[in-house]
Amino acid sequence: MQMLGLGFIASYHAPMRLRTFVRTTCGLVLLALLAVAVVAATPAAGRPAELTKIKVAFLPAEPAVLVTYAKHRGMFRKQGIDAEMVPRTDPQVILGALLSGEVQFSGTHAGAAALLKSRGAPIKVVAAGALYEPRKPTSALVSGKGRSIKKPRDLVGKTILIDGPNTIAEIGVLKWLKKGGVSKGDVTIKYVPFQEMMPSLAKGTVDAAFLPEPFLTIAHQQGLKVSAYPFNAVCSKICLLTFWMARTDVDSNLIVRFRKAVQNAAVWANQDKNDAASARILAKYVPIDAKVMATMTRTSFATHLRPALAQPWLDAFAEFGVIPAGLKASDLLK
Repeated sequence: MQMLGLGFIASYHAPMRLRTFVRTTCGLVLLALLAVAVVAATPAAGRPAELTKIKVAFLPAEPAVLVTYAKHRGMFRKQGIDAEMVPRTDPQVILGALLSGEVQFSGTHAGAAALLKSRGAPIKVVAAGALYEPRKPTSALVSGKGRSIKKPRDLVGKTILIDGPNTIAEIGVLKWLKKGGVSKGDVTIKYVPFQEMMPSLAKGTVDAAFLPEPFLTIAHQQGLKVSAYPFNAVCSKICLLTFWMARTDVDSNLIVRFRKAVQNAAVWANQDKNDAASARILAKYVPIDAKVMATMTRTSFATHLRPALAQPWLDAFAEFGVIPAGLKASDLLK
């Protein structure tokens, strides 16, 4: 019986040792396979992960340079993106580059984005851009030298300089005039680039001009007076001026990474302590005198994509027949 007992014990422990061996061996094999998978998924030593290359078109003006902050502060790279900046001075060229696929992303104002969408262009809004805050306006209607313009009626029969047709500048001015009982037909509007407006204002050969920063600060320095803040007629509270767009066929994951980089840049740029650093980046793309840069009102940026903040602009563009009535800002995301 003792021998039988010992034999039973031996026969019991042999399978146990075998099962332990098998479990240990399988575990080691599994660990080896996992190690191989990790190595395969990890870049070779000393070689960084491959970045997604993109091109971004933008207007060289402060409200549109948010993407340059994201690039120079490394925020695109943190999202695995190698972003090439493509500054263009003509908004039509910028939109053409986006539609043709020459660039993957571009910026534009809310009205232009709505106009494109209403005409069936294959684009969608992917990130928020510049804000307008009535308490610290970054644009104004400025009177020519020797002119006294205080209300819309003062401009009846007079000439106003605006940068182009169907821009937020024109729609803002038209909205302000209309609130004062003045129609577009009561004034003469001439389309002139911002940088070419200053001599006419300084000489008093024009009655008024709509100026954004930094031209607004330059006008102040030349002793010219602000007549009104037309954007306040559209935006009674903070509203969204610009968007970043992509073609509808751009990869959704890339769009998410682009948005994160841009909105992180907005958080950084909105902090007063970063004004000097952002000014140095801005100066790389926009030639602004240091004294002007130091005193001009800086642009604020949206840190989240909330399309409803642009609805006042869509309503104003529809009011003047530029886009169809009833278009919702949320439709621009589709």
